[in-house]
Amino acid sequence: MSELITSTKEKFLSLSAISQGIRTAIQSKFGDQLLWIVAEISEMSVRKGHCYLSLVEKLPGNSAPVCEMKGIVWSTKFERIHTIFQKATGNELLSGSVILFQASVRFDVKWGLSLIVEDIEPKYTIGLLQQERDKTIAALREEGIFNNNRLLPFPLVPQRIAAISARDSRGYEDFINKLETNSKGYKFEVDLYPSLLQGEKAAGEMVDRLIRIFNNKEKYDLVVIVRGGGGAIDLNCFNDYRLSRAVARFPIPVLTGIGHTTNKSVIDEVAHADAITPTDAADFILEKTANFELGLDQMMLGIRDAFESGMAAEALRLKELSSEIRTSVEQRLQHENYYVEGSAAQIRNFSMNTLNQARSNLGVAVRELSYKTQQKIIRGEMLIQEKFKVLHSLPQALLKVAGLKLSRQEGIIQTLDPVNVLKRGFSITLHNGKAIKSAESVQPEQF
Repeated sequence: MSELITSTKEKFLSLSAISQGIRTAIQSKFGDQLLWIVAEISEMSVRKGHCYLSLVEKLPGNSAPVCEMKGIVWSTKFERIHTIFQKATGNELLSGSVILFQASVRFDVKWGLSLIVEDIEPKYTIGLLQQERDKTIAALREEGIFNNNRLLPFPLVPQRIAAISARDSRGYEDFINKLETNSKGYKFEVDLYPSLLQGEKAAGEMVDRLIRIFNNKEKYDLVVIVRGGGGAIDLNCFNDYRLSRAVARFPIPVLTGIGHTTNKSVIDEVAHADAITPTDAADFILEKTANFELGLDQMMLGIRDAFESGMAAEALRLKELSSEIRTSVEQRLQHENYYVEGSAAQIRNFSMNTLNQARSNLGVAVRELSYKTQQKIIRGEMLIQEKFKVLHSLPQALLKVAGLKLSRQEGIIQTLDPVNVLKRGFSITLHNGKAIKSAESVQPEQF
């Protein structure tokens, strides 16, 4: 058991003494043995061939480190370790990489505690990436959405494209160049939604870009995610669960071209289609467009052939119908001629019979009219004679009646003659030379 160190204000310790004590304790605990350690590289710098690391440990789901320690790879070991890691993973040692390494524990009284890295096992890093990938795939399959985007119908002519890539990405430049210089002269509308394509923040940014595209989904036929290649660690963001889930559930077909040369990322598997490189992604779009044009050409040829065949068949049918109609018309005309000739004979016979009957009827009518006319003339003559007799006796009767009336008038006139009146005793009374006709017209004082 180590001896406890006592310290008072009078018997204090120097800083170097404390540091030496720590060194002694660490040396007694770990000595010169080599330990296999797992940690994440949070920071990394290379100076004069030596690699200086900041190593951290994080709890799952927590970005804040629970432990941090310095690490050093001396120049005599760094080149070999870096080469081993790069060949195995396709990536250089970078911050954000979780590594399994062999190191010894060293404590320097001036520089403090450090881990001196001697070796590295890149299979562990690859295994972690594979575990994360497998975990994401399992979660998506459990949700039942793994094949959702792949089952969407691909647009017949994918001309309106939303692209997620880095603005200065060589892969995006290759993709655009391939589309714009295609030999068919097809035109495409491509809107870039710039995003990080590696690192801790890359997956979150790409999810945000998908959300923006979703809010304008009626503008696009296709979403394309492209980058210009990279190693397993660089491409690990494309195994992120949130990003993979967003791609799987996206309502528009997603095409990937992220430059992988070995294993596919999760978004490659859940996307509608995946291409190895951005150029391949452009070729895929051009091929779909060319297939549509070819289909149209074949359809046009089919329509033309069907039209020509139909026209030939109709021409033959019209010829046959024309012949049938001509024969039918000739037979009909012949039948009608027979019918017309028979009808004409019937009409002639009927007309002759009708005319003869009319002539007979007319003779009877003439005789009847002559007889009735003579009877009317005889009755007219008898009526005239009767009227003449009446007219002959009527003036004499009228003259006799007029003579009687005249005699009576003459008697009345004679009776009223003033001479005869005066003879009966009547007189004419005058006043101032005027005859007095009544007593009321004379006043007493007038006399």
